Amino acid sequence: MKVLAFGAHPDDVEVGMGGTVARHADRGDTVTMVVATSFPDNEQDERWREARDAVEILGCELDILDVPLDDIRYDRQLVGEVDHLLEYYDPEVVYVPWHYDSHQDHRHLARAVIAATRKNHESVYMYGPTIPGGITPHEFRPQHYVDVTDSIDRKIDSLRAHGSQVEKHGETWLEAVRGRAAYRGYEANCDYAEAFEVVKQHADL
Repeated sequence: MKVLAFGAHPDDVEVGMGGTVARHADRGDTVTMVVATSFPDNEQDERWREARDAVEILGCELDILDVPLDDIRYDRQLVGEVDHLLEYYDPEVVYVPWHYDSHQDHRHLARAVIAATRKNHESVYMYGPTIPGGITPHEFRPQHYVDVTDSIDRKIDSLRAHGSQVEKHGETWLEAVRGRAAYRGYEANCDYAEAFEVVKQHADL
């Protein structure tokens, strides 16, 4: 199976669904994490090095759309770039940020990917709000759970690879990410889980 997991920034996918990425990789799926934005020159090398280290831990590949950090928006150009990626990779499963996330970059990217998949036959899932994040007037509705008990440590290790962000947010950040996975696991009757909203799900029945 071919899988694309979109994040607006390095570490978005790891926070939202790093355990699921590792599960896909462990079963032999080809997983590509797509990061939409680029960074100012003084941050670029460090953030991409961290991103490459993280994907290696999770067992997947990295692709970069390289949209300037201040220029990501839901428009025809971004939808077109996602269209080209979908044509190139031809995935069966696509993951995107939650379309009501409090971060505008996450919302713009989610809308662009959902628009680009409108005529295609991929299953599309949205992962939960990014931590840290702001409060929104909307509620994330978990509809699909993945047991990540066996991959939770790799998820946390992949986040530790983003050393600049651990320094910025502190150990509490990692504790919060693990805590949410434990909470989702409690809902799903396992130790740790990740939850998704279903945009569309294609299955050969």
